[in-house]
Amino acid sequence: MEFSQLNRSKCDDVHYLAFADDKGKIRLGIILGERGGLLRSPFSAPFGGMEERGPQRLSYYLDAAVELKAYGRACGKPVAVTLPPACYDGDCSRFSRQALCLLSGGGRQLYADFNYHYSLSDFSLFDERLWASARRNLSASVRRGLEFECCVDPTDAEIEEIYSIIRVNHESHGYPVHMTLDDIVATSKIISMDFFIVRKEGKGIASAIIYHTSPETVQLIYWGDLPEGRDFRPMNFLSYNIIRHYAESIPTSGVRFFDLGPASSDGIPAVGLCDFKESIGCRLTPKITIEI
Repeated sequence: MEFSQLNRSKCDDVHYLAFADDKGKIRLGIILGERGGLLRSPFSAPFGGMEERGPQRLSYYLDAAVELKAYGRACGKPVAVTLPPACYDGDCSRFSRQALCLLSGGGRQLYADFNYHYSLSDFSLFDERLWASARRNLSASVRRGLEFECCVDPTDAEIEEIYSIIRVNHESHGYPVHMTLDDIVATSKIISMDFFIVRKEGKGIASAIIYHTSPETVQLIYWGDLPEGRDFRPMNFLSYNIIRHYAESIPTSGVRFFDLGPASSDGIPAVGLCDFKESIGCRLTPKITIEI
């Protein structure tokens, strides 16, 4: 809820819904942002969906889907829900349940994004799963003396440097950066975040910002390199070292998955980005958006 309040200005209104059983006990809840003629979950995050108070029966999800559709109709706006990819599903198939119940309750799939994640327990197989081109690029980056830093308790100057690299990268490709530097700093106060940077002779040439989105999963929010540093193959170096960093921390952190996010927009794949993520051994799963 704190995250939703922080991003309240990014939609016209915020709706907080709770779904109770026949005895009045709250079982599920969802936060919707009103924007562009839709009630959206999420309205300012990579994915949304229903929150639960522990594992719930399938019948509660089915009932919630019916009530959610009715609420949208009462508001005169459809509800659009983007659910997390498979690496967040857990042993209880929490989000698969939501998808199936939303579809069963009258929803329809609007699109499915191409989402990639890396199973950190597979790190011992990292080298053999690399494409030949990715292996060459990683070897070249190591030979060129790149340095990898995980910024623990980063200063404002370090966060600004990391963000600036990402902003320049996105601008060079014509991609939007939806979060400002102030947004990043404010979000870091309420969500655990990690900051990484790759340097060549002391100069930052690539960086990444990562959220701890669940006890078992970290999620890439932004990354990128500077155009003038691409000949050093810093993205191959950065991705390898981030994966190694989290894989080595499994015994203490419990993190099992690195979610590298989508390589598509509204279901349309960016083939080059898909190829890069597949070239380093990532697994592809759908991230679906359902309208109900």
